[in-house]
Amino acid sequence: EKLASVSCTVTRKASEDDKLFGSVTSADLAEVFRAQGFAIDKRQIGLEEPIKSLGVFTVPVRLSPAHETNVKVWVVRDPGEGVVAA
Repeated sequence: EKLASVSCTVTRKASEDDKLFGSVTSADLAEVFRAQGFAIDKRQIGLEEPIKSLGVFTVPVRLSPAHETNVKVWVVRDPGEGVVAA
């Protein structure tokens, strides 16, 4: 129940048309969940393919063979992107 109420935000650099430079993988999401206090292995995350654009995604997480929940993942533009160092 706790995990179902969690939403996580991942920041990535993206092009003007909202395509990511790189992608968000199950391993990236497992790291975000660990940072929030959840011991989730990347193999428990049912991401069919890496996320390659900005947006909100519903990602299934298998806690056990009989228990699965969905987690909202927000992929947002890196706030430092476009800042030119002087």
